[in-house]
Amino acid sequence: MSTTIERAMRVAAVAALVLGLWTLVMIALPFVGAGRQVAVLGDDAAAFRAIRAAGGRVVERRRGATLARSSHPDFVARLYAAGAPLVIEGRVAAGCLAKNGA
Repeated sequence: MSTTIERAMRVAAVAALVLGLWTLVMIALPFVGAGRQVAVLGDDAAAFRAIRAAGGRVVERRRGATLARSSHPDFVARLYAAGAPLVIEGRVAAGCLAKNGA
């Protein structure tokens, strides 16, 4: 292989590693500490039902996610048990997701 192709493959591998680690952090952060804002991704109605069933409150609705908060230390586990498809860190997600109507 040429040096250019090897270099491009190395850059792609590093980028994939960084993206994978970032994804893991976004999924793991909601499990750290109570009271953290989380983003429940997926269908609005399902997200609202899961948040209510888990004992949380809706903070804001964004395109593709519903931001929620609860003081329960096991809030994220409760969300998953209530049917939430994916829960990620909320403050970072809020910056990445457009507001409804925007």
